[in-house]
Amino acid sequence: MGTDMIFIVSIAVAGIAMAIGSLMTASAQGNALAKAMEGISRQPEASGAINGTLIIGLAFIESIAIYVLVVALIILFANPFTAPYMKVETLRAENQVLSLEMEKKQLEAQMAKTVEAKPAEKAAKGK
Repeated sequence: MGTDMIFIVSIAVAGIAMAIGSLMTASAQGNALAKAMEGISRQPEASGAINGTLIIGLAFIESIAIYVLVVALIILFANPFTAPYMKVETLRAENQVLSLEMEKKQLEAQMAKTVEAKPAEKAAKGK
C-alpha cells in the first residue's frame, strides 16, 4: 500500500511540475517575444541587438523548462523515497529466482535418472 501511494504521488507531482513549468516558460517566452517586437517596432535600427538579446533570453527561459523536466524524471525514475521498498522487492525477486533455480536442478536430476533408467529397462526386456 505504501509503495503504491508513493508511486501515485510521484507520477502526479511530476505531471503537475511539467504542466506548471511548461506553462510558465511558454508564458515568459511569449512575453519576451512581444516585448522584443515592441522594441523593434519603436527602434528598427536596434533590431540586431534586440534579436541577439532575445535569443539569449529565450535560451535561458528554455533552460528552466529543461530543469523542470530533469527534476520530473528524477522524481519518476530515481525517487529516493522508493529506495527502501525497492530493496525489499529486489530481495524478494532474488529469493524467488533462487528457489526456481533449485527446483530446476531437482527436475534436471530427476530427468537424468529417468533417462538412465530407460536404457537399463530396454536391456532387461531385450534379454
